[in-house]
Amino acid sequence: MGNKAYYANRQLVNSSLISRNNKLQIYRTLVCPLVTYGSESWTLTTEEERALAVFESKILRKIYGPVKENQLWRIRRNDELEAIIKGENIDRFIKCQRIQWFGHIERMRDTSIPKKMLYGKLYATRRRGRPKMRWLDDVSTDLRKMGINERRDRARDRESWRRIVKEVKVHPGL
Repeated sequence: MGNKAYYANRQLVNSSLISRNNKLQIYRTLVCPLVTYGSESWTLTTEEERALAVFESKILRKIYGPVKENQLWRIRRNDELEAIIKGENIDRFIKCQRIQWFGHIERMRDTSIPKKMLYGKLYATRRRGRPKMRWLDDVSTDLRKMGINERRDRARDRESWRRIVKEVKVHPGL
């Protein structure tokens, strides 16, 4: 879906009449929402995170173009793109959305269906092999990397949780 949104707006991204900041705004308002639709409930594997990073860097390279260095043109490296977008990449955005959604669920009543689904247990036999990654495991891992303990208590305080969500957007360990 993200590729369709990008290629539908490719003429705008390739236009020399539009500034880079406006092109980046087009990417963030037209392409990113389609790519990350429903990301609050995703469990991302390392492979999927890498695919999203490749997709984003491909588009950012199209927006910002090559660099002239020592009379030679070269494509921008990933660390240069990371510096340009100031660490606000698509992966961190998804993690921010998940953590924000976790706080929202924690503030719900215990009788609400989303909270029952999150903490409910299934009493059935599971398939052979490694269990699938659970959404709560991903959120717990992200919060642990940030050094946040007592996640359930902290999520109930809305202002404190908003500060945590803002910190996720720029945390270097995520």
